[in-house]
Amino acid sequence: MKTTYLYIPDEFKDKRVLVTGGTKGAGEAIVRRFALAAASVATAARSPLPEGQKPALFVQTDLSSAEGIAQLADCIMNKWGGIDILVNCIGGSDAPNGGYAALTEEHWQRALNLNLMAAVRCNRHFLPGMIERKSGVILHISSIQHRLPLSTIPL
Repeated sequence: MKTTYLYIPDEFKDKRVLVTGGTKGAGEAIVRRFALAAASVATAARSPLPEGQKPALFVQTDLSSAEGIAQLADCIMNKWGGIDILVNCIGGSDAPNGGYAALTEEHWQRALNLNLMAAVRCNRHFLPGMIERKSGVILHISSIQHRLPLSTIPL
């Protein structure tokens, strides 16, 4: 009997993959998919690993901070020497409804640190190695909020 796969079982064999925000939602699914295709997968997030997820490497840290990204990069560089694929999948918002009238400077800073600066900082750490090896892929996954922002009408 012929076996049909929805993926190629060794598609990412010998590839080192980092998925930020890989403990929930789309990030968790991406971690599982790369692992099914034989990649060595690392992930990092503030939240602990979900039951049943066993990446090759996990760093529980706050990726919205420069210190958290540095901790992640140090761990990966010490254990793997770099990565081949970076999937920036971290994101979110704790901003209240009400648009500009409800958003404080702190709301803006937290959103920028999590949704933009985490990816910028990861790129700064891992892109130079990819350039040096002349090989690598970086994927940025963003939020639906760029199209469907919180209501500007206070509720």
